[in-house]
Amino acid sequence: MQCAWPNASNNCFDITRPDKCGKNLVRRTCGHQFTITSLCNNKAVRVKIADCGPQTDLWCGEKTCCGAKCGTNRIMDLTPAAYSAIGSLSGGRLPCTVA
Repeated sequence: MQCAWPNASNNCFDITRPDKCGKNLVRRTCGHQFTITSLCNNKAVRVKIADCGPQTDLWCGEKTCCGAKCGTNRIMDLTPAAYSAIGSLSGGRLPCTVA
């Protein structure tokens, strides 16, 4: 399972600019693994950085909720296979934790 991370390199950071959304993201390079857990259903998936993205600064303050559990700002893109492990592809976005 793979993902895109907005601070994978200096060049990537210059494009995605998560700092403009108040996100101080640690530099992680290709191959680093995260566990993504949906706040909607507590399902988790382990993903590995394979690319740069998303362009975080385009969605500063964007809010996604399921019930009373919400998340703001897009900080990670998942492949369809990774996303479908924690939610329905037709749903679009999920509030999640990244660890």
